[in-house]
Amino acid sequence: MANIKITMLELRKMVQYFDLNLSQRSISRKMRISRTSVSVYKRRADSSGKSYKELLLLDDLELCAILQKEEYKPTTDERFSELKPLLPFYMKEMERKHMTYELLWTEYRKAHSRVYGYTRFKALLQTYEKAHTYSYHNTYSPGFECQADFAGDNLYITDKKTGIKTAVVVLCCILPCSSLSFVMALLNATQEHFYYGLSKCMEYFRGTTESVKSDNMRQWVKRSDLHEPTFNEAALQWGLHYDTELTATRPVHPKDKAPVEGLVNKAYQYIYARMRNDVFYTLEALNSRIFELLDEFNSRKMQGFAYSRMERFEEIELPFMKPLPAELYAFKYSKDFTISGTYHVQIGKEGHFYSIPYEYVYQKARAVYDYQTVEIYVNHKRIALHKRSFSQGGYTTEFTHMPPRHQAYQRSKEYNADYFIRQGKYIGEHTTHVLEVILESKPFIQQSYKSCQGILSLSRKFSPDRLEAACKRTGNTSALNYQMIKSILERNLDKEDMPQETETSYIPHNENVRGATAYE
Repeated sequence: MANIKITMLELRKMVQYFDLNLSQRSISRKMRISRTSVSVYKRRADSSGKSYKELLLLDDLELCAILQKEEYKPTTDERFSELKPLLPFYMKEMERKHMTYELLWTEYRKAHSRVYGYTRFKALLQTYEKAHTYSYHNTYSPGFECQADFAGDNLYITDKKTGIKTAVVVLCCILPCSSLSFVMALLNATQEHFYYGLSKCMEYFRGTTESVKSDNMRQWVKRSDLHEPTFNEAALQWGLHYDTELTATRPVHPKDKAPVEGLVNKAYQYIYARMRNDVFYTLEALNSRIFELLDEFNSRKMQGFAYSRMERFEEIELPFMKPLPAELYAFKYSKDFTISGTYHVQIGKEGHFYSIPYEYVYQKARAVYDYQTVEIYVNHKRIALHKRSFSQGGYTTEFTHMPPRHQAYQRSKEYNADYFIRQGKYIGEHTTHVLEVILESKPFIQQSYKSCQGILSLSRKFSPDRLEAACKRTGNTSALNYQMIKSILERNLDKEDMPQETETSYIPHNENVRGATAYE
Protein backbone atom coordinates (compact mmCIF):
# COMPACT_ATOMS: atom_id res chain seq x y z
CA MET A 1 0.00 0.00 0.00
CA ALA A 2 1.06 3.60 -0.58
CA ASN A 3 1.03 4.31 3.18
CA ILE A 4 3.85 1.82 3.76
CA LYS A 5 7.04 3.81 4.32
CA ILE A 6 9.83 3.37 1.82
CA THR A 7 13.21 5.10 1.80
CA MET A 8 14.00 8.22 -0.22
CA LEU A 9 16.48 6.19 -2.25
CA GLU A 10 13.68 3.81 -3.22
CA LEU A 11 11.39 6.70 -4.11
CA ARG A 12 14.00 8.18 -6.44
CA LYS A 13 14.61 4.77 -8.02
CA MET A 14 10.86 4.45 -8.64
CA VAL A 15 10.77 7.88 -10.34
CA GLN A 16 13.66 6.76 -12.57
CA TYR A 17 11.61 3.70 -13.57
CA PHE A 18 8.66 6.02 -14.35
CA ASP A 19 10.97 8.07 -16.56
CA LEU A 20 12.10 4.90 -18.37
CA ASN A 21 8.40 4.15 -19.02
CA LEU A 22 8.56 0.69 -17.38
CA SER A 23 5.27 -1.05 -16.71
CA GLN A 24 3.78 -0.92 -13.25
CA ARG A 25 3.97 -4.73 -13.06
CA SER A 26 7.70 -4.62 -13.80
CA ILE A 27 8.30 -1.82 -11.27
CA SER A 28 6.29 -3.75 -8.64
CA ARG A 29 8.45 -6.82 -9.20
CA LYS A 30 11.74 -4.89 -9.12
CA MET A 31 10.77 -2.76 -6.10
CA ARG A 32 8.99 -5.64 -4.30
CA ILE A 33 5.97 -3.52 -3.47
CA SER A 34 2.38 -3.92 -4.55
CA ARG A 35 1.16 -2.65 -7.93
CA THR A 36 -1.47 -0.63 -6.07
CA SER A 37 1.27 1.30 -4.25
CA VAL A 38 3.18 1.85 -7.51
CA SER A 39 -0.02 3.15 -9.09
CA VAL A 40 -0.61 5.61 -6.22
CA TYR A 41 2.97 6.94 -6.37
CA LYS A 42 2.73 7.36 -10.18
CA ARG A 43 -0.57 9.20 -9.90
CA ARG A 44 0.93 11.63 -7.36
CA ALA A 45 3.99 12.18 -9.54
CA ASP A 46 1.88 12.83 -12.63
CA SER A 47 -0.44 15.24 -10.79
CA SER A 48 2.50 17.34 -9.50
CA GLY A 49 2.79 19.18 -12.83
CA LYS A 50 6.51 18.38 -13.04
CA SER A 51 8.37 15.99 -15.30
CA TYR A 52 10.07 12.96 -13.88
CA LYS A 53 13.50 14.51 -14.48
CA GLU A 54 12.40 17.67 -12.65
CA LEU A 55 11.17 15.57 -9.72
CA LEU A 56 14.59 13.88 -9.49
CA LEU A 57 16.25 17.31 -9.15
CA LEU A 58 14.18 18.19 -6.07
CA ASP A 59 15.64 17.74 -2.58
CA ASP A 60 14.37 14.98 -0.32
CA LEU A 61 11.97 17.17 1.60
CA GLU A 62 10.26 18.53 -1.52
CA LEU A 63 10.08 15.13 -3.22
CA CYS A 64 8.68 13.54 -0.07
CA ALA A 65 5.99 16.22 0.20
CA ILE A 66 4.79 15.32 -3.30
CA LEU A 67 4.98 11.54 -3.22
CA GLN A 68 4.35 10.71 0.48
CA LYS A 69 1.22 11.38 2.48
CA GLU A 70 1.62 13.27 5.74
CA GLU A 71 1.84 11.09 8.82
CA TYR A 72 -1.52 10.45 10.35
CA LYS A 73 -2.25 12.49 13.44
CA PRO A 74 -5.35 11.86 15.45
CA THR A 75 -7.65 14.82 15.69
CA THR A 76 -8.00 16.48 19.04
CA ASP A 77 -11.26 17.22 20.80
CA GLU A 78 -12.56 19.50 23.52
CA ARG A 79 -11.08 17.24 26.21
CA PHE A 80 -7.55 17.83 24.90
CA SER A 81 -8.19 21.58 24.66
CA GLU A 82 -8.91 21.55 28.41
CA LEU A 83 -6.01 19.21 29.26
CA LYS A 84 -3.29 20.89 27.18
CA PRO A 85 -2.74 23.97 29.40
CA LEU A 86 -2.63 21.69 32.47
CA LEU A 87 0.18 19.46 31.17
CA PRO A 88 3.10 21.69 32.35
CA PHE A 89 1.62 21.73 35.87
CA TYR A 90 1.09 17.96 35.89
CA MET A 91 4.65 17.40 34.65
CA LYS A 92 5.96 19.52 37.52
CA GLU A 93 3.78 17.60 39.97
CA MET A 94 5.24 14.28 38.79
CA GLU A 95 8.68 15.46 39.95
CA ARG A 96 7.44 15.53 43.54
CA LYS A 97 8.28 12.62 45.83
CA HIS A 98 5.73 9.78 46.00
CA MET A 99 3.53 11.29 43.23
CA THR A 100 1.77 8.88 40.84
CA TYR A 101 -0.05 9.21 37.50
CA GLU A 102 -3.12 7.62 39.03
CA LEU A 103 -3.37 10.28 41.75
CA LEU A 104 -3.02 13.09 39.20
CA TRP A 105 -5.69 11.49 37.01
CA THR A 106 -8.05 11.20 39.99
CA GLU A 107 -7.63 14.89 40.77
CA TYR A 108 -8.01 15.80 37.06
CA ARG A 109 -11.24 13.77 36.80
CA LYS A 110 -12.75 15.48 39.86
CA ALA A 111 -11.95 18.98 38.56
CA HIS A 112 -13.32 18.56 35.00
CA SER A 113 -16.51 17.21 33.48
CA ARG A 114 -15.21 16.05 30.07
CA VAL A 115 -12.15 13.93 30.82
CA TYR A 116 -9.98 11.21 29.33
CA GLY A 117 -9.78 7.74 30.78
CA TYR A 118 -6.71 6.87 32.88
CA THR A 119 -4.76 5.11 30.09
CA ARG A 120 -5.19 7.95 27.57
CA PHE A 121 -4.46 10.61 30.22
CA LYS A 122 -1.22 8.86 31.20
CA ALA A 123 -0.14 8.43 27.55
CA LEU A 124 -0.71 12.12 26.75
CA LEU A 125 1.16 13.25 29.87
CA GLN A 126 4.11 10.92 29.21
CA THR A 127 4.30 12.14 25.59
CA TYR A 128 4.44 15.71 26.86
CA GLU A 129 7.12 14.81 29.43
CA LYS A 130 9.33 13.18 26.79
CA ALA A 131 9.00 16.18 24.52
CA HIS A 132 9.97 18.61 27.31
CA THR A 133 12.69 16.68 29.16
CA TYR A 134 16.20 17.71 28.16
CA SER A 135 19.60 16.42 29.24
CA TYR A 136 22.70 18.56 28.99
CA HIS A 137 25.88 16.76 27.99
CA ASN A 138 28.67 17.97 30.25
CA THR A 139 32.20 18.19 28.93
CA TYR A 140 34.75 17.78 31.72
CA SER A 141 38.26 19.22 31.65
CA PRO A 142 41.23 17.10 32.79
CA GLY A 143 42.03 17.49 36.46
CA PHE A 144 39.17 19.90 37.06
CA GLU A 145 36.59 17.98 39.08
CA CYS A 146 36.18 14.99 41.36
CA GLN A 147 32.70 13.79 42.36
CA ALA A 148 31.93 11.91 45.59
CA ASP A 149 28.89 10.10 46.94
CA PHE A 150 27.89 7.22 49.20
CA ALA A 151 26.43 4.04 47.69
CA GLY A 152 22.88 3.34 48.76
CA ASP A 153 23.53 -0.34 49.56
CA ASN A 154 25.81 -1.38 52.42
CA LEU A 155 28.46 -4.06 52.73
CA TYR A 156 28.96 -6.12 55.91
CA ILE A 157 31.64 -7.22 58.39
CA THR A 158 30.97 -10.44 60.30
CA ASP A 159 31.92 -10.99 63.93
CA LYS A 160 34.02 -14.17 64.01
CA LYS A 161 32.72 -15.29 67.41
CA THR A 162 29.02 -14.43 67.21
CA GLY A 163 28.41 -14.40 63.45
CA ILE A 164 26.60 -11.05 63.80
CA LYS A 165 26.90 -8.84 60.70
CA THR A 166 27.65 -5.13 60.99
CA ALA A 167 26.78 -2.84 58.09
CA VAL A 168 29.46 -0.51 56.70
CA VAL A 169 29.01 2.32 54.21
CA VAL A 170 30.75 2.54 50.83
CA LEU A 171 32.27 5.76 49.47
CA CYS A 172 32.42 6.15 45.67
CA CYS A 173 34.48 8.84 43.88
CA ILE A 174 35.17 9.47 40.20
CA LEU A 175 37.15 11.76 37.90
CA PRO A 176 34.49 12.46 35.21
CA CYS A 177 37.01 13.35 32.51
CA SER A 178 38.83 10.00 32.47
CA SER A 179 36.24 7.98 34.47
CA LEU A 180 38.97 6.76 36.85
CA SER A 181 37.08 5.44 39.87
CA PHE A 182 37.65 4.92 43.59
CA VAL A 183 35.59 2.76 45.98
CA MET A 184 36.23 2.23 49.70
CA ALA A 185 34.28 0.83 52.65
CA LEU A 186 34.07 2.93 55.84
CA LEU A 187 32.77 1.97 59.27
CA ASN A 188 30.20 4.77 59.13
CA ALA A 189 29.46 8.05 57.37
CA THR A 190 30.58 10.40 60.15
CA GLN A 191 32.91 13.26 59.31
CA GLU A 192 36.15 11.63 60.47
CA HIS A 193 35.49 8.51 58.36
CA PHE A 194 34.16 10.48 55.37
CA TYR A 195 37.18 12.81 55.15
CA TYR A 196 39.59 9.94 55.73
CA GLY A 197 37.98 8.20 52.75
CA LEU A 198 38.25 11.35 50.61
CA SER A 199 41.92 11.69 51.57
CA LYS A 200 42.60 8.07 50.58
CA CYS A 201 40.81 8.83 47.31
CA MET A 202 43.18 11.72 46.55
CA GLU A 203 46.07 9.42 47.40
CA TYR A 204 44.73 6.81 44.94
CA PHE A 205 44.37 9.49 42.22
CA ARG A 206 47.97 10.60 42.93
CA GLY A 207 46.93 14.23 43.02
CA THR A 208 44.11 16.66 43.72
CA THR A 209 41.60 18.32 41.41
CA GLU A 210 40.57 21.97 41.08
CA SER A 211 37.22 21.16 42.70
CA VAL A 212 35.40 18.38 44.53
CA LYS A 213 31.63 18.04 44.21
CA SER A 214 29.19 16.19 46.43
CA ASP A 215 25.52 16.47 47.27
CA ASN A 216 24.08 18.35 50.23
CA MET A 217 24.97 15.71 52.85
CA ARG A 218 25.48 17.04 56.38
CA GLN A 219 29.15 16.04 56.38
CA TRP A 220 29.68 18.43 53.45
CA VAL A 221 27.15 21.26 53.54
CA LYS A 222 26.04 23.20 56.60
CA ARG A 223 23.27 25.09 54.81
CA SER A 224 22.10 24.21 51.30
CA ASP A 225 21.37 26.95 48.80
CA LEU A 226 20.90 26.98 45.04
CA HIS A 227 23.55 29.66 44.47
CA GLU A 228 25.74 29.87 47.60
CA PRO A 229 25.71 26.76 49.81
CA THR A 230 27.45 27.10 53.17
CA PHE A 231 30.06 24.41 53.79
CA ASN A 232 30.80 23.17 57.29
CA GLU A 233 34.07 23.79 59.09
CA ALA A 234 35.44 20.29 58.51
CA ALA A 235 34.84 20.51 54.76
CA LEU A 236 36.59 23.88 54.57
CA GLN A 237 39.59 22.55 56.50
CA TRP A 238 39.82 19.53 54.21
CA GLY A 239 39.53 21.72 51.09
CA LEU A 240 42.26 24.04 52.41
CA HIS A 241 44.57 21.09 53.12
CA TYR A 242 44.22 19.77 49.55
CA ASP A 243 43.99 23.21 47.89
CA THR A 244 40.71 22.40 46.18
CA GLU A 245 37.43 24.27 45.78
CA LEU A 246 34.28 22.77 47.30
CA THR A 247 31.08 22.61 45.25
CA ALA A 248 27.65 21.11 45.89
CA THR A 249 24.84 19.91 43.66
CA ARG A 250 21.48 21.61 43.57
CA PRO A 251 19.13 20.14 46.15
CA VAL A 252 17.28 17.07 44.80
CA HIS A 253 19.17 17.13 41.48
CA PRO A 254 21.12 13.86 41.20
CA LYS A 255 21.91 14.55 37.53
CA ASP A 256 24.26 17.30 38.70
CA LYS A 257 26.66 14.46 39.60
CA ALA A 258 25.57 11.89 37.04
CA PRO A 259 29.07 10.31 36.62
CA VAL A 260 29.32 9.28 40.27
CA GLU A 261 25.69 8.11 40.26
CA GLY A 262 26.65 5.88 37.35
CA LEU A 263 29.73 4.67 39.21
CA VAL A 264 27.55 3.52 42.11
CA ASN A 265 25.63 1.21 39.74
CA LYS A 266 28.89 -0.06 38.22
CA ALA A 267 30.21 -0.76 41.73
CA TYR A 268 27.11 -2.88 42.41
CA GLN A 269 27.64 -4.85 39.21
CA TYR A 270 31.44 -5.26 39.25
CA ILE A 271 32.42 -5.21 42.94
CA TYR A 272 29.37 -6.10 45.03
CA ALA A 273 28.35 -8.95 42.72
CA ARG A 274 31.81 -10.56 42.82
CA MET A 275 31.88 -10.44 46.63
CA ARG A 276 28.34 -11.74 47.19
CA ASN A 277 29.54 -15.05 48.63
CA ASP A 278 32.56 -13.71 50.55
CA VAL A 279 32.66 -13.26 54.32
CA PHE A 280 34.89 -10.57 55.83
CA TYR A 281 35.84 -10.38 59.50
CA THR A 282 37.66 -7.03 59.43
CA LEU A 283 37.31 -3.75 57.57
CA GLU A 284 40.90 -4.12 56.36
CA ALA A 285 40.13 -7.48 54.73
CA LEU A 286 37.00 -6.05 53.09
CA ASN A 287 38.85 -3.05 51.65
CA SER A 288 41.71 -5.25 50.49
CA ARG A 289 39.26 -7.20 48.33
CA ILE A 290 37.53 -4.01 47.14
CA PHE A 291 40.85 -2.45 46.06
CA GLU A 292 41.78 -5.66 44.23
CA LEU A 293 38.54 -5.55 42.23
CA LEU A 294 38.83 -1.77 41.80
CA ASP A 295 42.23 -2.13 40.14
CA GLU A 296 40.76 -4.73 37.80
CA PHE A 297 37.83 -2.42 37.00
CA ASN A 298 40.06 0.58 36.24
CA SER A 299 42.48 -1.53 34.17
CA ARG A 300 39.94 -3.29 31.92
CA LYS A 301 39.08 -1.83 28.51
CA MET A 302 36.07 0.48 28.58
CA GLN A 303 33.12 -0.76 26.56
CA GLY A 304 33.32 0.64 23.04
CA PHE A 305 36.85 2.02 23.55
CA ALA A 306 40.35 0.69 22.96
CA TYR A 307 41.69 1.97 26.29
CA SER A 308 41.04 1.54 30.00
CA ARG A 309 40.12 4.15 32.60
CA MET A 310 43.62 4.01 34.06
CA GLU A 311 45.26 4.41 30.65
CA ARG A 312 43.06 7.39 29.83
CA PHE A 313 43.75 8.94 33.23
CA GLU A 314 47.52 8.61 32.94
CA GLU A 315 47.51 9.96 29.39
CA ILE A 316 45.20 12.97 29.57
CA GLU A 317 44.43 13.75 33.24
CA LEU A 318 47.35 12.93 35.52
CA PRO A 319 49.55 15.73 34.06
CA PHE A 320 46.87 18.27 35.11
CA MET A 321 46.42 17.02 38.68
CA LYS A 322 47.69 19.20 41.51
CA PRO A 323 50.41 17.66 43.71
CA LEU A 324 49.39 16.00 46.96
CA PRO A 325 50.27 17.67 50.27
CA ALA A 326 53.14 16.17 52.26
CA GLU A 327 50.83 14.45 54.75
CA LEU A 328 47.44 12.78 54.61
CA TYR A 329 44.70 14.98 56.05
CA ALA A 330 43.92 14.01 59.63
CA PHE A 331 40.54 14.98 61.04
CA LYS A 332 41.57 15.49 64.67
CA TYR A 333 39.56 15.62 67.87
CA SER A 334 40.79 16.62 71.32
CA LYS A 335 39.54 15.75 74.79
CA ASP A 336 40.65 17.20 78.13
CA PHE A 337 40.24 14.92 81.14
CA THR A 338 41.66 13.81 84.47
CA ILE A 339 43.28 10.37 84.41
CA SER A 340 41.23 8.03 86.59
CA GLY A 341 42.48 5.23 88.80
CA THR A 342 41.78 2.77 85.98
CA TYR A 343 44.61 4.51 84.00
CA HIS A 344 42.45 4.35 80.83
CA VAL A 345 40.60 7.00 78.82
CA GLN A 346 37.47 6.45 76.73
CA ILE A 347 37.67 7.84 73.18
CA GLY A 348 35.19 8.46 70.37
CA LYS A 349 31.59 7.48 69.77
CA GLU A 350 32.67 3.85 69.80
CA GLY A 351 33.64 4.26 73.49
CA HIS A 352 36.96 2.40 73.17
CA PHE A 353 39.39 2.58 76.14
CA TYR A 354 43.13 3.31 75.80
CA SER A 355 45.76 2.83 78.53
CA ILE A 356 47.95 5.54 80.10
CA PRO A 357 51.08 4.91 82.25
CA TYR A 358 49.82 4.31 85.78
CA GLU A 359 52.28 6.84 87.24
CA TYR A 360 50.11 9.66 85.83
CA VAL A 361 46.81 8.77 87.51
CA TYR A 362 44.72 11.72 88.74
CA GLN A 363 46.72 14.19 86.66
CA LYS A 364 45.13 16.41 84.02
CA ALA A 365 45.73 15.22 80.46
CA ARG A 366 44.66 15.84 76.89
CA ALA A 367 43.85 13.19 74.27
CA VAL A 368 44.37 14.12 70.60
CA TYR A 369 43.02 11.53 68.20
CA ASP A 370 42.20 11.02 64.53
CA TYR A 371 41.18 8.13 62.30
CA GLN A 372 44.49 6.32 62.78
CA THR A 373 46.12 7.25 66.10
CA VAL A 374 45.37 8.26 69.70
CA GLU A 375 47.92 10.42 71.54
CA ILE A 376 47.86 11.27 75.26
CA TYR A 377 49.63 14.39 76.57
CA VAL A 378 50.41 15.57 80.10
CA ASN A 379 51.93 19.06 80.37
CA HIS A 380 52.50 19.07 76.58
CA LYS A 381 54.53 15.85 76.83
CA ARG A 382 53.29 12.82 74.96
CA ILE A 383 53.08 9.91 77.37
CA ALA A 384 51.12 7.38 75.28
CA LEU A 385 50.55 6.56 71.62
CA HIS A 386 48.03 3.98 70.40
CA LYS A 387 46.66 2.82 67.07
CA ARG A 388 43.01 3.87 66.83
CA SER A 389 40.55 1.02 67.32
CA PHE A 390 36.83 1.17 66.56
CA SER A 391 35.93 -1.87 68.64
CA GLN A 392 32.79 -0.87 70.52
CA GLY A 393 33.58 -0.60 74.26
CA GLY A 394 36.84 -2.54 73.86
CA TYR A 395 40.22 -2.01 75.56
CA THR A 396 43.67 -1.29 74.17
CA THR A 397 46.15 -1.76 77.03
CA GLU A 398 49.92 -1.58 76.78
CA PHE A 399 51.60 -3.94 79.24
CA THR A 400 54.19 -1.37 80.39
CA HIS A 401 51.40 1.04 81.38
CA MET A 402 50.16 -1.36 84.08
CA PRO A 403 51.31 -1.24 87.74
CA PRO A 404 53.49 -4.24 88.82
CA ARG A 405 50.67 -6.10 90.55
CA HIS A 406 48.47 -5.79 87.49
CA GLN A 407 51.33 -6.96 85.30
CA ALA A 408 51.73 -10.05 87.49
CA TYR A 409 48.02 -10.76 87.28
CA GLN A 410 48.11 -10.30 83.53
CA ARG A 411 50.96 -12.80 83.26
CA SER A 412 49.01 -15.30 85.32
CA LYS A 413 46.12 -15.06 82.87
CA GLU A 414 48.47 -15.86 80.02
CA TYR A 415 49.86 -19.07 81.64
CA ASN A 416 49.25 -22.46 80.07
CA ALA A 417 50.45 -26.03 80.58
CA ASP A 418 53.36 -25.67 78.14
CA TYR A 419 54.61 -22.65 80.06
CA PHE A 420 54.79 -24.56 83.37
CA ILE A 421 56.44 -27.63 81.78
CA ARG A 422 59.11 -25.42 80.18
CA GLN A 423 59.81 -23.68 83.49
CA GLY A 424 60.01 -27.05 85.26
CA LYS A 425 62.61 -28.35 82.80
CA TYR A 426 64.90 -25.45 83.72
CA ILE A 427 64.91 -26.77 87.31
CA GLY A 428 65.07 -30.53 86.80
CA GLU A 429 63.36 -33.72 85.78
CA HIS A 430 61.75 -34.39 89.19
CA THR A 431 60.20 -30.92 89.29
CA THR A 432 58.93 -31.44 85.75
CA HIS A 433 57.41 -34.77 86.81
CA VAL A 434 55.61 -33.19 89.77
CA LEU A 435 54.19 -30.42 87.55
CA GLU A 436 52.98 -32.95 84.98
CA VAL A 437 51.23 -35.00 87.68
CA ILE A 438 49.50 -31.89 89.07
CA LEU A 439 48.44 -30.70 85.59
CA GLU A 440 46.82 -34.08 84.93
CA SER A 441 45.11 -34.28 88.32
CA LYS A 442 42.27 -31.80 87.71
CA PRO A 443 39.16 -32.25 85.54
CA PHE A 444 39.93 -28.86 83.96
CA ILE A 445 43.61 -28.15 83.47
CA GLN A 446 43.18 -24.45 84.28
CA GLN A 447 42.31 -25.45 87.88
CA SER A 448 45.90 -26.67 88.40
CA TYR A 449 47.65 -23.48 87.23
CA LYS A 450 47.67 -21.89 90.72
CA SER A 451 49.34 -24.97 92.25
CA CYS A 452 51.98 -25.06 89.51
CA GLN A 453 52.60 -21.35 89.91
CA GLY A 454 53.05 -21.84 93.68
CA ILE A 455 55.52 -24.71 93.25
CA LEU A 456 57.66 -22.70 90.84
CA SER A 457 57.64 -19.76 93.26
CA LEU A 458 59.31 -22.02 95.88
CA SER A 459 62.45 -22.04 93.73
CA ARG A 460 62.85 -18.31 94.43
CA LYS A 461 62.37 -18.73 98.18
CA PHE A 462 64.39 -21.93 98.75
CA SER A 463 66.54 -22.24 95.56
CA PRO A 464 66.00 -24.42 92.45
CA ASP A 465 68.29 -27.21 93.78
CA ARG A 466 66.29 -27.63 96.99
CA LEU A 467 63.01 -27.60 95.02
CA GLU A 468 64.36 -30.34 92.75
CA ALA A 469 65.43 -32.38 95.83
CA ALA A 470 62.01 -31.93 97.44
CA CYS A 471 60.26 -33.10 94.26
CA LYS A 472 62.60 -36.11 94.09
CA ARG A 473 61.66 -37.05 97.65
CA THR A 474 57.99 -37.46 96.67
CA GLY A 475 58.98 -40.53 94.64
CA ASN A 476 56.11 -42.03 92.67
CA THR A 477 53.38 -40.56 94.87
CA SER A 478 50.34 -39.77 92.74
CA ALA A 479 48.62 -37.37 95.19
CA LEU A 480 50.86 -34.33 94.80
CA ASN A 481 50.13 -30.68 95.55
CA TYR A 482 51.75 -27.39 96.46
CA GLN A 483 51.33 -27.80 100.22
CA MET A 484 53.17 -31.15 100.19
CA ILE A 485 56.26 -29.70 98.43
CA LYS A 486 56.18 -26.61 100.63
CA SER A 487 56.05 -28.78 103.79
CA ILE A 488 59.07 -30.83 102.69
CA LEU A 489 61.10 -27.67 102.16
CA GLU A 490 59.99 -25.95 105.37
CA ARG A 491 60.86 -29.08 107.44
CA ASN A 492 64.18 -29.43 105.58
CA LEU A 493 63.31 -32.99 104.63
CA ASP A 494 64.87 -32.39 101.24
CA LYS A 495 68.27 -32.21 102.98
CA GLU A 496 67.92 -35.65 104.62
CA ASP A 497 69.08 -38.82 102.95
CA MET A 498 66.48 -40.71 101.01
CA PRO A 499 65.35 -43.94 102.81
CA GLN A 500 66.83 -47.14 101.34
CA GLU A 501 64.42 -49.23 99.35
CA THR A 502 64.30 -52.90 100.69
CA GLU A 503 62.28 -55.93 99.74
CA THR A 504 59.21 -56.14 101.88
CA SER A 505 56.91 -59.13 102.26
CA TYR A 506 53.31 -58.19 102.34
CA ILE A 507 52.38 -61.59 103.97
CA PRO A 508 52.54 -61.20 107.78
CA HIS A 509 54.54 -63.82 109.75
CA ASN A 510 52.21 -66.38 111.40
CA GLU A 511 52.85 -69.93 112.67
CA ASN A 512 49.49 -71.01 111.40
CA VAL A 513 50.16 -70.04 107.84
CA ARG A 514 50.41 -73.15 105.76
CA GLY A 515 53.20 -73.54 103.27
CA ALA A 516 53.67 -75.70 100.21
CA THR A 517 54.33 -78.83 102.34
CA ALA A 518 50.77 -78.75 103.64
CA TYR A 519 49.55 -79.71 100.18
CA GLU A 520 51.89 -82.67 99.50
